Amino acid sequence: MRKGQNPAKLGIPAYQPHRLGVAVLSFIPTLEGYFADSLAILKVQIESLRASTPGDFDLFVFDNGSCAAVQAELQALLQAGRIDWLLASRHNLGKTGALNWIFGAMPNEWIVYADSDVLFRRGWLEASLKIREAFPAAGMISAQPAFFDVLHGEGTAHRQLAGEPGNRLGERKLPAAVVNEYCQGIGAPPERAEGLREQPVPVVSKADGSVEAVVGATHMQFLIERELARQILPLPATRGLASEEDRALDERIDRAGRLHLSTLEPLVYHMGNRLDEDLAAEIQRDLGGAMEPGREARKSEVPAGDRGWLKLFESLSRFRPFQKRLQRIYHLLFEYYAQR
Repeated sequence: MRKGQNPAKLGIPAYQPHRLGVAVLSFIPTLEGYFADSLAILKVQIESLRASTPGDFDLFVFDNGSCAAVQAELQALLQAGRIDWLLASRHNLGKTGALNWIFGAMPNEWIVYADSDVLFRRGWLEASLKIREAFPAAGMISAQPAFFDVLHGEGTAHRQLAGEPGNRLGERKLPAAVVNEYCQGIGAPPERAEGLREQPVPVVSKADGSVEAVVGATHMQFLIERELARQILPLPATRGLASEEDRALDERIDRAGRLHLSTLEPLVYHMGNRLDEDLAAEIQRDLGGAMEPGREARKSEVPAGDRGWLKLFESLSRFRPFQKRLQRIYHLLFEYYAQR
């Protein structure tokens, strides 16, 4: 039985979403080992978004099966107003599975997607929108230069750039500092960084030099229109992370005749899973020290008592017969602890 009238019927206004919505995907199944700094890094990300994004926006966190402590912290951030919308899943739906929810649900005209370890720097949004204005066919725009062709030469949408008046196509080697930072973020070995420093990237620019962009985009962070995001759904989603399922996103954007583009300057940074000294210095300078209290940049990640075991594993890993076995053990342990 109902008594009285629902107050919502008395003219309470519904919330009107902002033009821009930012979606962060988090998965922190434990606060130990690989994920020891992940919650602190997620908090840094949220503060960097708040500090660097001009105007109002809606922040949506899709938590993809994190541990109870992380979901409790996200609830606290929601109550504190640092997050606008929070979806906490008991299950890990995979990255593309989460994108199906994010793209299908967000009401904002522009949607920004980011992994939960991306630092946003001032100017990221302005530069992204400037690329979109200069190249209206841009469908997926990243605020960090893309070093690789995600479609491995099979994309066709970018061919239209050559036929449009006012565009210039070429190649350029990016500054060593940009390459080094990218490699540091993904933990690339020195030889890979050396190769990327010598590898030019395709660049498109307006004839007057007013706007330029790398031809390509990254999956860790990008801007996309809601209309296009919904057009490419549903994405295949059978694994937590699978390159072929990620590729479906790129293929559908390309088939729609839309471009993958990115900034030449790294206006976002892939923090990874460790708060190192360089990152701590940038946080202190630009965010006023927004790191989790008590969490310090790591100088030595391995306790002294465990270094002997680490040296043993490093020695074994140099022998090819042991490499696959050690990788198999690592993946099995990750699967076990990620699903606990």
